[in-house]
Amino acid sequence: MHKWLGQGAHICARMGIALATLVYGAGAQAWSATRLPEITIPGGGALSAQVDLNRDGYKDLISTAPGENHRGVVEVRYGSAKGFKQKADFRYEGAMDWAQVGSSPMALDVNGDGWPDLIVGAYTYSGSVEYAGAILVFFGGPNGFSQTPSQIIEGPEANSFFGFTMRSLGDFNHDGFADLAVSSNTAGGTQGKIFIYTGSRAGLVVKPDSTLAYPMMSWWDFGRSFDAGDASGDGIADIAVGSATSAGGGRPGLAFIYKGSAAGYSNRPDETLVAPDYVADTDQYGLSVSVLGDVDGDGFPEIAVSAPNYLPPTSSGDTVSPGRIFVYYGSAAGFNASGRMQMIGAPDADGFAYFGEVMLGQRDFNGDGYADLLVGASMRQRGLTGTLPFPGFLWVYTGGPGGFTKAPYKRSGAAGSVDGMGAIFDAADVTGDGQMDIITANPAAPSNPQGLLRVFRGAKGLK
Repeated sequence: MHKWLGQGAHICARMGIALATLVYGAGAQAWSATRLPEITIPGGGALSAQVDLNRDGYKDLISTAPGENHRGVVEVRYGSAKGFKQKADFRYEGAMDWAQVGSSPMALDVNGDGWPDLIVGAYTYSGSVEYAGAILVFFGGPNGFSQTPSQIIEGPEANSFFGFTMRSLGDFNHDGFADLAVSSNTAGGTQGKIFIYTGSRAGLVVKPDSTLAYPMMSWWDFGRSFDAGDASGDGIADIAVGSATSAGGGRPGLAFIYKGSAAGYSNRPDETLVAPDYVADTDQYGLSVSVLGDVDGDGFPEIAVSAPNYLPPTSSGDTVSPGRIFVYYGSAAGFNASGRMQMIGAPDADGFAYFGEVMLGQRDFNGDGYADLLVGASMRQRGLTGTLPFPGFLWVYTGGPGGFTKAPYKRSGAAGSVDGMGAIFDAADVTGDGQMDIITANPAAPSNPQGLLRVFRGAKGLK
């Protein structure tokens, strides 16, 4: 069985549970047709179901809606064998107009008291600097979360979108407190930065431990898309950053790998992944990146970079819909040195699929010990008019000795609907039965401003 460091997989050295561990089911599994009761939630936000917040043995749900009244809403629902309740157990409504609280929610024990703390971004928060963005920390405890933020850490400059994306770094410095990476994807003009924060007994240390900035000034939005996980096999979280936009256009995107260590993170990337020659600047290579874990069981983790707008040349005879994911296989010398790359696509989606806009790695859906990949394609570009349906899709690509399978398992939204499945999702064993479940929420749309939460239960036997 091959294990890897999952996202947020370490709360702190003093705590005997994990924030996000891989769930190995008892045999192969698929999503069953059985769904838990649907729940109406504020729409258009994000989901996280990786943590047992109240320590009762069940994973709990964090859902957000940054656009709710333009202030934002965060809700927590405690899990059980029956799933989640309609009424939230904790609810926080943003107190500032246009703060948009709720981006990239997660739970980490940053103060080392043994209870996970709730952390959310508010990327247009105005504090000492207008629209600089902020992250809000709610300390957890046996009675739940504080009703007001225990900490507010503000962004570095105006209009910098600080807090747009956040990722857990585990406890990279081994001091017993969880650590965190936060992006500010328009800091420094349009280049963007990622700030590394360490935990302490008082919470997150306000001064960043280090800052990652763009290694190439001619690319924009550094940090808008990034992921963290063990990409080198040393047990410490590494950071993969994608950039789909070059200044003035004309060049495909890039992806950068920063290796973590107990000493922290260097501002110099350890590897740069360049798009294949046939990828165009308009294909949005680097729009999404994911640290996958060990897909093929050779002991080295893999990384995926998507190009959701990639369209194969018609002369190739490839009739598959637009969008591709490029999987880079690891080796002792890194990703480029392995010389092995696999391109995967969706065999059964239409031209609006935007395949790979969201990816989720570091999961094992069929319990075979190989890392799998969950891919979303919401088709929500169709929904911008408010009239066209966009049901959306989710696919699971399973790992194995030869890499990812060519035939994925699929779940789609209802035909003719505005479900937008594939835009907002997570995967975890929420009912405690040992099977991986899929949690989805539809994005906000002109025709459907409310969100609808669905849990597709894991079931033995891939079909």
